Amino acid sequence: MLLFSGWLLLAILLLGSVPAAGKIRTCGPIYLRDADGQIINPMTGENAGQPFSTRQTCGACHDYERITSGYHFQQGWDRVRDDFKRDMPWVLSDGMMGKQ
Repeated sequence: MLLFSGWLLLAILLLGSVPAAGKIRTCGPIYLRDADGQIINPMTGENAGQPFSTRQTCGACHDYERITSGYHFQQGWDRVRDDFKRDMPWVLSDGMMGKQ
């Protein structure tokens, strides 16, 4: 399931990176990265057991601090728990905070 959610996020990131018509720019491949900045490659299994980091994955091109201070990212910040949903350990609260 974690592998699937990683590919789903990658697809969302790629689709979301397509600018409006008339302002098309190209960018290189986007690699999922762990908290240490190491590439997670599910095809080769390299670091495949590690959760991805949005700070490391997106922060090279986007203002991570500004994005994560927005309203939707702060929902549920006061209810974050490691055991919020035991069957889905990546879900840490009922808000958007702590979700990947």
